[in-house]
Amino acid sequence: MTTHGSPTSSPRSLTSSPRSLSLSKGIPQRLRDPVLPARLGFDDLDHAELAAAVQGVLEQDRDLQVIATMADRLVARIGRFSSSPGEDTWAGLPDGSTGLGAGVLPMLALLVTAPEVAEFHRSRGVSEEISDATLADLGRQVGVHRLTYGEFGLHTQEWVELVWSGGLYGLGRLQFNLEPDDDGWVLSTHIPRGGPLTPASVDESLAAARDFFATHFPDHSVREIRCASWMLDPALSGLAPGSNIAAFQRRWQPYGEPKPGDEDVLFFVFSRRGPVDLASLPTNTTLRRAMVERMTAGEHWSVVHGRLRDSSSDPSTSSDPSTSSGPSTSSGSGG
Repeated sequence: MTTHGSPTSSPRSLTSSPRSLSLSKGIPQRLRDPVLPARLGFDDLDHAELAAAVQGVLEQDRDLQVIATMADRLVARIGRFSSSPGEDTWAGLPDGSTGLGAGVLPMLALLVTAPEVAEFHRSRGVSEEISDATLADLGRQVGVHRLTYGEFGLHTQEWVELVWSGGLYGLGRLQFNLEPDDDGWVLSTHIPRGGPLTPASVDESLAAARDFFATHFPDHSVREIRCASWMLDPALSGLAPGSNIAAFQRRWQPYGEPKPGDEDVLFFVFSRRGPVDLASLPTNTTLRRAMVERMTAGEHWSVVHGRLRDSSSDPSTSSDPSTSSGPSTSSGSGG
């Protein structure tokens, strides 16, 4: 895949625009844009419900003002890379109006500010292909909300805000974001919902990340690559020793203290939030069956922090698609 290149012509619909949206006029125009949602990864079902939500918002001056406030905050954060998104953007503002659905107003604020993020990508020489793939995470997260709650909406806006900062990119099978550290900059690794997490696909993404950030962010020298995930819990290697997840886990040197990971497992593996009846969870894959058995026995999962080892490839590892589709621990990154 292409990991870098010169700025290209403006992506269709994601055209250049001012860095501020004071938006009595700009927001309605962007909300009516028929092309923008498809380019941001909305599927047909969510696109249809989005159109209905937009129509409702356009009739409510209060909702438009909330979106304008959120949009201005989002634009102000572009180029500011932090490990703690959502500090101010959503504070003191409603996330939806009666009948619109949870998180719809943040969703629309993210939608109308996508051109500003695309403009930042172009300013860094990021290809249209990578920009499009990265921004499509908004539609992916709307799909995650439907999968989790059975309805249109968004509950992972703080995650998408991190994407909208301009420091996170989808590079093949994995996503990576710049994160400040006491000694400089590191890359944090995330595993979005998708196909099998094969060793080859991980190798490709890691190589792409090294090249991409060195090329497009030379002023943010990366000293190491990290990952924090339930997928690094050492208990997994015993439950599925020949899986793609086990191969992924071997790439990382654990450090620090593990954190509770049951909620991450329930969300990223089973798409569930809140109290869960373990007996109701599906056990249709090797991974899910192992997860349920462990939690039913009263044991728990952990989120483990890891640093990428110098030698990370293990070509002898076999692939087992039934155990390989786990996501990262980031608040909305994967499935």
